[in-house]
Amino acid sequence: MYCRRGRIATWGLGLVAAGAVVLASTLPAGAAGILPPSNPSANIAPASSDWLSSIDTGRADEGVGPMTVSESTVSAMSVPEQIFVLVNLERIDRGLQPIQYMTNQLNLDALGGANAGSDPGFPTAVNGSGPVMYGGSIWAGGLTNVFEADYYWMYEDGWGGLLSATSNAACNLLSASGCWGHRDIILHQFAGCGGAAPTLSMGAAYSEAGYAGGSMAAVLISTCGGAPSDVTMTWNQVLGGLLNANRVIGIATMPNGSGYWEAEANGTVANFGAAANYGSMAGQTLNHPLVGIASTPDGRGYWLVASDGGIFSYGDASFHGSMGGHSLNQPIVGLALDRATGGYWLVASDGGIFSFGAPFFGSTGSLHLVQPIVGMEALANGAGYRFEAADGGVFCFGQATFDGSMGGQTLLASVVGMAADLATGGYYLIAGNGGLFTFGGASFLGTLSL
Repeated sequence: MYCRRGRIATWGLGLVAAGAVVLASTLPAGAAGILPPSNPSANIAPASSDWLSSIDTGRADEGVGPMTVSESTVSAMSVPEQIFVLVNLERIDRGLQPIQYMTNQLNLDALGGANAGSDPGFPTAVNGSGPVMYGGSIWAGGLTNVFEADYYWMYEDGWGGLLSATSNAACNLLSASGCWGHRDIILHQFAGCGGAAPTLSMGAAYSEAGYAGGSMAAVLISTCGGAPSDVTMTWNQVLGGLLNANRVIGIATMPNGSGYWEAEANGTVANFGAAANYGSMAGQTLNHPLVGIASTPDGRGYWLVASDGGIFSYGDASFHGSMGGHSLNQPIVGLALDRATGGYWLVASDGGIFSFGAPFFGSTGSLHLVQPIVGMEALANGAGYRFEAADGGVFCFGQATFDGSMGGQTLLASVVGMAADLATGGYYLIAGNGGLFTFGGASFLGTLSL
C-alpha cells in the first residue's frame, strides 16, 4: 500500500511470552508529554521542510521541550546509530528509561526487515541477556532522512480522515488499532523484572535495496538478564561522546558579573572570565541528561540538575533536596538559586515550580504555552524569578522585570538556558549551539565554540 508522499509505514508489536499483540496498559502517574495509550488527538502537520523543526513543533504541542541536538552531528553518524539516538531522545525527554544497548544480533534482525521492506521479526532470546519479555518492531520506506522517519513515526502516525491519506498504512477503517502504532512502540513503558529495571536493547538498519527511495527498520527488546554479549553501542557512550559534546544546556554567573560557567548535557562544565571550575559530571554514567546549572551566592560552587530532578553539588554548593525519584508531570529543565535563603527552585518544561528552601512566586504550570519552558534565573534579593521558553520568550514573576527577549526572532538554534547578571540586574539567554544573548546590561565574555 502506498502512502502519502510515496511512503509505506507499517508496524508490529508483540508480547513474546504470551504470543499476543498488546499495548502498554499502565503508565507512570504524571509521565511527561502524551504517552501511550493516550496518543495525540490528531496528526500534526509538518512545520517546514526541516524535519527537526517539525519534530520540535510536535513536541511543543505536547509540552515537551525541543530536541536539543545538532542535525549535522547526528547526520554524521551511521543510519542505525541515528535511529538509536532519536528513539532514545524521544524516550528520555518524556521521562522514560533509555534503550541502553544496540547489539549485532538485533541489528541483523532489523536488517532483515529493511531488506524485505517490512517490519522485522525479533528473537525469543537476546545473546547473553536471556529470554525476550517484550518485542516491538517498526519500519519506514521511501525515505533516507532519519529525522523525517522519526517525525512520521511519532507525530503523523494516526488516522488521516476519510478523504486524506496517512503515513501509517496500518491506520485505516479496517485496522484502526494500528493508529499511532509506531509511536506506541517507541514510547513503550517496559515492565520491570521483579524489583529491578529491565534490560533494554535494540537493533536498527538501513537498506537501499529494501524499498525504492530507502528502507529503514528497528527492533526494540526487553529482557530480565544482564547486558547482551554482542553490544555495538551503548547509550552512555552516546551521552559521553559525539551527541552531547554539542549540547549546551545552561549558564550560571559570578555574583560580580566577572565570569560565568556553561554546562553541557553530558556533564561537562566550562568556565569563562574569573569563574573557576569546581568539577563536573563529565565521564560519569548519567541515567538522565543534565539540563541546568546555578551558582552559589559567593560564586565558589554550583549545582547541576538532571531532567529527572536529580541534583549534583560542587564547591561550596549545599544539597537542599531534589525531585530525583519522584513522579513528574513534565521533565525538569532548569534551576535557580534563592540568594536570600540559600535554597533553590527547579522548573519543569510546563513552567511548574518546585521550591527547596525558597518561596513560591508563581508559575506557568496551568497555562498553554506556545513553546515549552527551558530554563530560569532569579533576582539577587530572592524576590522574584524569570523563565524563558525555547523560542526565547521571557516570563517574569515576583519583583522580576522584563528587559527584553528573543521571542519572535529567527534563531539558528533553540534557547536552552538562562542566567542572571547580578551586577546589572540583566540576564543572559543561551542557545543550544552556544549562541549567547544579553539583556539589561549583561556583558558578553565569550562562549563555547560549537
